[in-house]
Amino acid sequence: MTDNEFGWTELSLRVWPEAVDDVADLLQEITGRGVTIEPPIEALGPDEGYTLDETAPARLIAYFEGALPESRRKDVRRQLDDAGAPVEGDLAWGTIREEDWAETWKQYYDIERVGKLVVRPAWRDYTLAPGEVVISLDPGIAFGTGQHPTTRMCMQAAQDYMQPGDTVLDLGSGSGILAIAAIALGASSVLATDTEEMAVKASIDNTALNAMQDRIMVREGSIEAVGDDGPFDLIFANINAAAITSLADSMAKEMKPGGWLFAGGVIAEREANARAALEAAGLRIERVMQEGDWRTFVVQK
Repeated sequence: MTDNEFGWTELSLRVWPEAVDDVADLLQEITGRGVTIEPPIEALGPDEGYTLDETAPARLIAYFEGALPESRRKDVRRQLDDAGAPVEGDLAWGTIREEDWAETWKQYYDIERVGKLVVRPAWRDYTLAPGEVVISLDPGIAFGTGQHPTTRMCMQAAQDYMQPGDTVLDLGSGSGILAIAAIALGASSVLATDTEEMAVKASIDNTALNAMQDRIMVREGSIEAVGDDGPFDLIFANINAAAITSLADSMAKEMKPGGWLFAGGVIAEREANARAALEAAGLRIERVMQEGDWRTFVVQK
């Protein structure tokens, strides 16, 4: 295979739950792109959900554009070792041609249910049951399929706290799943931002797939991309503990009085740090949702 046939080089590695945030942040620095975190889950069967194995390491997946020579792969291993990243076992490298990407993802992606929300892969038919709301999704390599605990917790929190007509900010939108869920649940408008160009494209494509492009605006960037469009009734920040800690003050400024923030992507080891930053920003933590080692803060201003 020649270089121009490569779409992406995939790096997969396993780390214990307490190290997930640190290693994910390091991989993001190395690749310049977002990192996918797959918790150790075991599927129970078609449409039956999964169980989470809290005793097993999580899988982190990072992507490099094009073919990655052996010398660069060794350099990545050296960077991880120099940083003391507690990688469990060897690094696993793979290559994915651009035209094979969608098929690669499809084998891992099934229908997910969170409350009354049903996340349907775009290539699967589904007949809604009474009271269900369907989201059609083709995630590509962007984060957010409804399978990760923090995404699921944010989707449930939206059902528990969001009000019809709310204005919403989705920081780190990934595939756009939470922005789409917000509109499906009755939000009037969503501003979705992500620092990754691929995620921005995925959010735009999935917004169009759900015919919501007139109510969801997607921009590249982080909270600075909000401009004068805030404040908001509700903010999704399903990112990681480090980002939540650094953005706590800025997020608080973009919340309306009485507004809600769902801050997810927090591993248990970083819960105290994220909590302290949110409280220092003058926010009140009403609830901490948890699934395995993952935490999502439900916060009110």
